[in-house]
Amino acid sequence: MLVRNYAKDTKGLFTRIIGKISALTILQYINYKNNKPIGRVKHALT
Repeated sequence: MLVRNYAKDTKGLFTRIIGKISALTILQYINYKNNKPIGRVKHALT
């Protein structure tokens, strides 16, 4: 959803991108530790 950019400046944009990447990485790691498919990040916390 980079088309809807609610950041006021470029620093805010990069902060939002890094936040989304790190959240996705954490969910993939949780799936990896629980021996579940890594790509199913929507179901990582269930």
